[in-house]
Amino acid sequence: MLGVCCPTTTATTTNAPATTVNLIPPLTTNLLISSFNPAHNGRVCSTWGNFHYKTFDGDIFYFPGLCNYVYASHCKAAYEDFNIQIRRTVVKNAPTINYITMKLDGVVFEMAKNLVVVNGNRVQLPYSQSGITAERNNMYIKVTAKMGLLFMWNEDDSILLELNEKYANYTCGLCGDYNGIPTYNEFFSNNAKLTATEFGNMQKIDGPTEVCENPNPSPLNNCTDNFDDICHQVLTGPAFSACNSLVEIGEYIKSCAIDLCNCHQSITDFCTCNTFGEYSRQCAHAGGHPQNWRTPELCPKTCPFNMQYQECGSPCTDTCSNLERSQICEDHCVDGCFCPAGTVFDDINNTGCIPFETCSCTYNGHSYAPGKSFNTTCKSCTCNRGKWECRDIPCPGSCTVEGGSHISTYDEKRYNVHGDCTYVLSKLCENETFAVLGELSNCGLTLTETCLKTIALSINGGQTIIVIKSGGGVFVNWIYTQLPVSAPNVIVFRPSTFFIFVVTNFGLVIEVQLVPIMQVFVRLDPSFKGQTCGLCGNFNSIEADDFKAISGVVEGTAAAFANTWKTQASCPNIQNNFENPCALSVQNEKYAQHWCGLLVDSSGPFAKCHSTVNPTVYHTNCLFDTCNCKKSEDCMCAALSSYVRACAAKGIQLNGWRTDVCSKYPTSCPKSLSYSYDISSCQPTCRSLSEPDITCNIKFIPVDGCTCEKETYMDEYGKCVAARKCPCYYKGSPVSAGEVVHDDGLVCTCAQGKLSCIGAQNQTSVCALPMVYFDCKNFPVGTTGAECQKSCQILDIQCYSTQCISGCMCPSGLVSDGKGGCIAEEECPCIHNEATYKPGEEIKVDCNTCVCKNRKWICTTEQCLGTCSVYGDGHYITFDSNRFNFNGDCEYTLVQDHCGNNSTVNGTFRVVTENIPCGSTGTTCSKSIKVFLEAYELILSEEHLEVVKRENGRQMPYQVRSMGMYLVIETNNGLILMWDKKTNIFIKLSPDFKSQICGLCGNYDGNAINDFTTRSQSVVQNVLEFGNSWKVSLTCPDANYPKDPCSTNPYRKSWSQKQCSIINSEVFAACHSQINPAKYYEECVADACACDTGGDCECFCTAVAAYAQACSEFGVCIAWRTPSICPMFCDYYNVKGGCDWHYKPCGAPCMKTCRNPSGICLHKLPGLEGCYPNCPANKPYFNEDEMKCVDTCGCYDAEGNYHEPGGSFYLRDNCQLCTCTMEGTECTFDAEACYCYYEGHTYKYKDVIYNTTDGIGGCMSATCDINGTINREVFECSGITTTTPFTFSTVQPTSSAGISVHFSMPPLFTWVTIPLMAPRGKDSESEAKQLHFFLCTTGTTMMPPVTTVCVHEECHWSAWYDISSPAEGSKTGDFETFDNLRQKGYRVCKHPRDVECRATQYPETPLKDLNQTVTCSKNIGLICNNEDQTTSICDNYEIKILCCSYLPCVSSPFTTLVTINEYPTATTTTVKSKTISNPTTTRTEEGSTTVISVPSTSSPPTPATSIPAGSAGTTSAQTGPNISTTLTPPQKTTGSTSTVKESTTTESTTLLSKSPALP
Repeated sequence: MLGVCCPTTTATTTNAPATTVNLIPPLTTNLLISSFNPAHNGRVCSTWGNFHYKTFDGDIFYFPGLCNYVYASHCKAAYEDFNIQIRRTVVKNAPTINYITMKLDGVVFEMAKNLVVVNGNRVQLPYSQSGITAERNNMYIKVTAKMGLLFMWNEDDSILLELNEKYANYTCGLCGDYNGIPTYNEFFSNNAKLTATEFGNMQKIDGPTEVCENPNPSPLNNCTDNFDDICHQVLTGPAFSACNSLVEIGEYIKSCAIDLCNCHQSITDFCTCNTFGEYSRQCAHAGGHPQNWRTPELCPKTCPFNMQYQECGSPCTDTCSNLERSQICEDHCVDGCFCPAGTVFDDINNTGCIPFETCSCTYNGHSYAPGKSFNTTCKSCTCNRGKWECRDIPCPGSCTVEGGSHISTYDEKRYNVHGDCTYVLSKLCENETFAVLGELSNCGLTLTETCLKTIALSINGGQTIIVIKSGGGVFVNWIYTQLPVSAPNVIVFRPSTFFIFVVTNFGLVIEVQLVPIMQVFVRLDPSFKGQTCGLCGNFNSIEADDFKAISGVVEGTAAAFANTWKTQASCPNIQNNFENPCALSVQNEKYAQHWCGLLVDSSGPFAKCHSTVNPTVYHTNCLFDTCNCKKSEDCMCAALSSYVRACAAKGIQLNGWRTDVCSKYPTSCPKSLSYSYDISSCQPTCRSLSEPDITCNIKFIPVDGCTCEKETYMDEYGKCVAARKCPCYYKGSPVSAGEVVHDDGLVCTCAQGKLSCIGAQNQTSVCALPMVYFDCKNFPVGTTGAECQKSCQILDIQCYSTQCISGCMCPSGLVSDGKGGCIAEEECPCIHNEATYKPGEEIKVDCNTCVCKNRKWICTTEQCLGTCSVYGDGHYITFDSNRFNFNGDCEYTLVQDHCGNNSTVNGTFRVVTENIPCGSTGTTCSKSIKVFLEAYELILSEEHLEVVKRENGRQMPYQVRSMGMYLVIETNNGLILMWDKKTNIFIKLSPDFKSQICGLCGNYDGNAINDFTTRSQSVVQNVLEFGNSWKVSLTCPDANYPKDPCSTNPYRKSWSQKQCSIINSEVFAACHSQINPAKYYEECVADACACDTGGDCECFCTAVAAYAQACSEFGVCIAWRTPSICPMFCDYYNVKGGCDWHYKPCGAPCMKTCRNPSGICLHKLPGLEGCYPNCPANKPYFNEDEMKCVDTCGCYDAEGNYHEPGGSFYLRDNCQLCTCTMEGTECTFDAEACYCYYEGHTYKYKDVIYNTTDGIGGCMSATCDINGTINREVFECSGITTTTPFTFSTVQPTSSAGISVHFSMPPLFTWVTIPLMAPRGKDSESEAKQLHFFLCTTGTTMMPPVTTVCVHEECHWSAWYDISSPAEGSKTGDFETFDNLRQKGYRVCKHPRDVECRATQYPETPLKDLNQTVTCSKNIGLICNNEDQTTSICDNYEIKILCCSYLPCVSSPFTTLVTINEYPTATTTTVKSKTISNPTTTRTEEGSTTVISVPSTSSPPTPATSIPAGSAGTTSAQTGPNISTTLTPPQKTTGSTSTVKESTTTESTTLLSKSPALP
């Protein structure tokens, strides 16, 4: 219930560091659980007020230096991680810290008030880069470094530095050596004791030309007045009652008194307040909760807005933009300004604290008050309680083919295909209402140079066929037609010279762009949702199944999918191509990067649309097309215009973007035509002058292009003038000058109006049997030819013929087998990912099994786990397969089920991730992961797992196992997390969580379009807005678009491309048909370029491993590691001469282990690569705790701890004492094994649950008894009473005679005045000061609820430890040190009470009789160096250790204190101490220190008395095994000194702290 410690030590009962699980790769899972927010005073160094310092080891000293000093630095190490220097000055008689210099891992921070400079550049806060974050709140500047450093400065007198335990014994400076031992060795030099001034002067570092004078070692004033009274009253008052048992108070009272004695009268507030504030901060670091000790009269603080000052508030405050921040807070409380209960801070409108119901919402950078709405094409959203409530509005689907190869489906799945055929873009699956075809053709010298040549629309099964050629020609039922064309069900018109529109009366609109190259945009009415097939997908709002073929399975690659939608069997299959065209030409690459870079330029012509349409994919396509096309400018401008059109579709009009780029098109309009950015109505035509133009009634997305100038009209030829350039013609289609055409083996180029061809035309008139040649010349117009030849691959696709094509065809009744032969239709195989399968063969698709039957796949319909992947440098794949990149230096919510307006309740888990950067471009080399699961927090960082139990009384809802190089966490609610201990995270979720989650992993509803849902529940397009909304801390800076690492580090580009090419090589060829490697390759190159500060190979290896793992998920195992490429040395884990451990590229999905002896796992996970043991038949089980194969296993308790056979342990939830046997766990009932449960906490047998008062003289206590029962006792209190808590303030006196300190005084109090002496040296004449304070004179005050906890000390001797044996050689020996024992897994207390050492060969011989030089110390353990011995090497020694701790008393023989005439009489309090397992040899017993703090009421002393106000009932600290303490009850006499009555106590402690009364 209460953490109780010995009051004379700086360590508390929880001063052990948070236990970190050192997982020995690859399979150690023996978890140790630490408590939530343990005390960590020993990791904190501070300075405050009037030159006071506290070292890491607890020494408090006074050093009035005004030079530049090393505050703390990393020393005694090969590399200095940090160096912090500070300088003070005196302003208006008050010392203040005016300059701080910090060097953190090479980054230089310089700080002064209102100024922060990083590496010479002034920065604004918050700031985050290179693993260092700096932020400002209303009280402090806080600097956090990932290396394990926290620095806080109040921009005045106080600094606090907290270091990770890894720096213990490796620090220098004013903060000391961090060795856990006070005084040593900071204040010793050459075996001489140093004064604080001498120690401080040793830390001085002058500048190059600076000569700073050391402070005078003059002693502080010896005050004749007892200022301890004032300091004692505050620091032992009710506000700090819970702190006095956690932080030794003596030195703080001393520091406070020194300040009051020596401070100048003008800074009395400064002198009295700072030490109180420092004690409060130290209390918080000790795990305490100081109460509000400040009042309007005593050290008041003001707060902005309607915030309130609290001494101990959560640093993780909820705000309107993150109402869940406090739920995952891990930090101890801090002082500062906080919102009142029931309100949150309005960080959106910055209006202070408001009820969360009145919070505004944000969307695209704008705020909306509650009740306000916004509408988009597909959603209508209303703000409610800071979150958006949205409803879907039916909206049309959009499918695009851009750049000749980039396709976006109705469900916004984007992919690339380089085809050479006519493909079905979109059609209705069940009927022939419409079909949209697109002809892709090779138009360059490489296979990736493909162009869109023709768009065809078939209506009503071919009754109407409209064909649009790339040159602008329009054919209706094979007849060339002038525009516009109007028919009963379709209208075709040209709104500008750049576009042709086809508008149907059934909800289909086709926009064909002609200039600069042909592109197509298809819009379909929402009434057709879920009814379409083709390259445009199925329009069901589920992006993941857009590659679903007619055969019934989802294809793995774009090429495999597109090949199923060819309309001609003779067309070649699309091949996967991984060529990067920008790598072929340096000039093209520079050109593309410059002009395409305008798309992502935050200040460029397209920036206005960034928040609405994400430019990333358009930028990627632009780079590819610009480098790939022969006419680079045309393709670049087409890519830019695609982004402009996408913005126009969202209502963002980008006028003027052609001013500096692609300007030749506006200036090349034919005479009498002019260019316009915004054309949204019909062309003025000659026809419209005489008859109505029905195209003028059609509304469409604005387009650009040339249109007739004012007062001119377009003639029948589509232009306002007759002049035009002459194209070539090939088979009725125009060919622009310079364009290349491939057909039948010929490569033809258009020049001067004539086609110049090279090569020989394929002689296809001779066909391989049984095929026969079909010649269209021998048949009438309208006859279909080879274009309608059926093959097994396109057997179910209707023939769409736009012209007869001659070629080889199979005889009637046979179809093409795709390999040049003909087979019967019933013999056709099933096809999946370009592989063929015979009828009856099975394949695995995710967790389902599919069987080939009648050319189609019949699959089971199991609900599979969803997967979210986070890998490398900020690469994400959501549960709904949406890919994006996001790099930020904050903590971000990856996935949680605390979503929607009920996000603060009903959630079961939350996963938070943080990037740890390693490159100058912001690249990350590893990730830190936190999993919040019910009462537990799992922290995965630096290849370790730490478990923090945030609440008591809960069973572990998870299991941990290692699989190769991965750590796997499986929870009871269906969450699986796989972490490679570096940058790759894979999260799998049960389908029960569909549509129930949120975060960077999306919402898992099957619809990737809405994955960018922010914390406020709005769907955005901008990945930065989406990602930044999920940061955990408001004060962390927003992420920005990262620099292109290969442009920033061009010298690394070729190396990165070469290394990463393994992904595109034959090594991964088996996987290429399953997963397109293009994105993984691009991300690998980027990551390898970015790792420029070390970790080159790590970034490369983890990027390749991510693709290998993705392949493993699809059942393709790739053995890609070699001795020279990312080797993994598993022999490290083999014992000498053994060969059990081996590398496996896909591991074993489930092993027989001691934790899982059946070898059957709840979830069969894909094989994970890493090192695995091959356990022989006679030792079939792998012991994960001992890392070896065994024949039999031990037992595990409820918390997953391993117990060897023969060991015993409690199962407290079941009240059982269990013994581990060879047959398993045998348990018996044990009444003392039961937990007691009280107010959500658990207590063990004999634990004190509470010990309190009712405030009116009655006392109540409760202890945990047998069978889990709570034994409550009510009895008359001892009669000890306390006065009403006092406050005081300092006020400037009305005269110069002195100052007064005023206390607020309740009735029945009298004033007492004590003269104070002025500090020496202030004036030639001593200034008179008076201290006014009060003491109770008469009456009995009401006693507030006070919790009394009795504790006793128990000591235990350990077993004999022997972990080291001496070997030959002068540099070796026997080292049984505490550090070595802890590294071996033994739990050694931080401050052993005593130790014993002996030689194993001579256990009865004292050390001094062995004639060896041996150190046996309770500070370090045993050390024996061979080089110190005169005759031989060290003997083999062993050590045992005595550890002591304070535990609640079982019962306390309290003697009732009787109140007589308002004054209490104190009697003896006795509690015994015991030592368990006393040693057999003689040891020196060290005394313990006991303090009994008793609030009391005292009579007013005379001015001459020396009794401190309010301390009459408080003893001073004593030492020794038997302790005598003096209590001083006041006597009922007036005007006389109180007498003293003696009382005695033994080795025990009774502590009091304020607590609410319990029922």
